[in-house]
Amino acid sequence: MQQLITVLSISTTKNETIKATLKATKERRKRQTCRVFELKIDSSHLNHHTKEHLKRLFLEAKWLYNYILSQHNVFDTDYKLSEVPVKVKDNFELRELRHLSSHMKQSLIKRTMDNIKGLTRLKANGRKIGRLTFKSYVNSIPLKQSGNTYRILNDKYIRIQGISQQLRVNGLTQIPRGSELVNATLIQRHGDYFVTITTYQTREHTTPPSKTVGIDFGVKTQLTLSDGIAIQYVIPISNKLRKLHQKLSRCQFRSKNWYKTKCKLEKAYAKVNNIKKDVKNKLVHYLHTTYGIVCYQDGNIKAWQRLWGRKIVSTAIGGIIRTLEVKVHTPIKVDRFFPSTKTCSRCGNIRDIGLDERIYTCPVCGLVMDRDHNASVNLDNEGLKQLVPTGRRDVKPVETESSTLASLEYLNGNPYVKASSVCEAGSLIASA
Repeated sequence: MQQLITVLSISTTKNETIKATLKATKERRKRQTCRVFELKIDSSHLNHHTKEHLKRLFLEAKWLYNYILSQHNVFDTDYKLSEVPVKVKDNFELRELRHLSSHMKQSLIKRTMDNIKGLTRLKANGRKIGRLTFKSYVNSIPLKQSGNTYRILNDKYIRIQGISQQLRVNGLTQIPRGSELVNATLIQRHGDYFVTITTYQTREHTTPPSKTVGIDFGVKTQLTLSDGIAIQYVIPISNKLRKLHQKLSRCQFRSKNWYKTKCKLEKAYAKVNNIKKDVKNKLVHYLHTTYGIVCYQDGNIKAWQRLWGRKIVSTAIGGIIRTLEVKVHTPIKVDRFFPSTKTCSRCGNIRDIGLDERIYTCPVCGLVMDRDHNASVNLDNEGLKQLVPTGRRDVKPVETESSTLASLEYLNGNPYVKASSVCEAGSLIASA
């Protein structure tokens, strides 16, 4: 009886400690910002045993995931199991889980249960949902505990639980010193391996800039700012992608050459997507650090894509709009049906204008202005009406000119971006 009381006392004390730790962590997270860093494992430094170990990890993760879904009650799956049945043609064979650690199994089971709970919440809200299906491959494995499931050794090497070799990775120097490391994910993508590490850093309190801007998104000129800056960028599809598509179509389905060509094609697409992501992040960073209030229109990007196809896909305008909603200090979304292009920014007169008319001419006040610049000024005025009834704040010409020159120099530093100044007559003056 005395032993039972002692055990209960220890269990109660442990639960109270866990609750106190969780509460302290939640309070600390309120003063921190979350950032995720992606590291690439250098495959040239992996020995044969490590390569086979990594391949086997993702294979066993697929077996475990499919076994979890085959259970009548997913929430009763034991993470300590050492073998699972795998369907081979019409029969089942027992396969041993030799490389997945208990932490990895536990994380995979928890992730599957979280997916089921998420679908349940969507269904309760009236959404039409499907169900989780069996997978032919698993591309990611959670590493839930820093210092145990994974560990950073120095600026070049990390260690993953179960792998004897130290893994050389690229990108560790981008993680600031003093960051709090949380969980990580081991990812397999187009023949390479990556590790994404989630970190928390102390939030820096900065004063937002006082400048405001209106942004008009378009097809010919991707971004036109109300302070007279036009930004163009296009990442076209290269001939290499077309040749790889042709080669893949001639390969026998799921043959060795088919898999090799498919891997090369995925790498080529990943390079293009990384360029688009880099351009998007730098443009959003410029808007975030230069302007405190950003006004833009809630455009129907899917309708644009149906009309202009690849011209919209290659610009990632939708991604810029979604990122602006999160990153900018004060984002203001103007109604989709506001006639920003048809309205005169000087007198407010509204007139129809065709897509081929690049210059806006007002028949009432005689304003002659680039159509995109006129639209961006209207968006700036309309957005500020939601905050300040008097509308747009006037900026001195000298202040605008000096800031414009600095902005053009910064934006043109990216080889895929061409930034220029919009003059009164509507033509574009290249800054280069």
